[in-house]
Amino acid sequence: MRIRPLDTGVEIVTRWQTHDEVHLPVDKGLKPGFLPDPRPLAEVLERPSLDERLPSLLEPRLLDPDLLSPVVLAELRAQLRRMFAEKSRSELGVRAEVMSRAARQLEEDAALDEEVRAALSLLLRG
Repeated sequence: MRIRPLDTGVEIVTRWQTHDEVHLPVDKGLKPGFLPDPRPLAEVLERPSLDERLPSLLEPRLLDPDLLSPVVLAELRAQLRRMFAEKSRSELGVRAEVMSRAARQLEEDAALDEEVRAALSLLLRG
């Protein structure tokens, strides 16, 4: 098998004219650089907790002013979970099952809220 030399190719251009040159378009100035919109990321990272969102969902005529504080609302949810758990142990039948489900639901909500907070703090750390 014979290998050809690697230096073969066009050696000269015989009919080179001015219009054969490649011309760049006239410069119109620099285009604005891309700057991402920080608002969507901020909405994810600064997501309000469930305790902060619940007061806006409550009906104003039935709203206790103390419930507008997320700390008070979080403590109330913890108390409700304990109350449902105690009632589920003292009740019988279907009522016990309903109370147990309510306690589990409140516990899962608190765990999910804590999980979201931990995930967001990990994102902020990088």
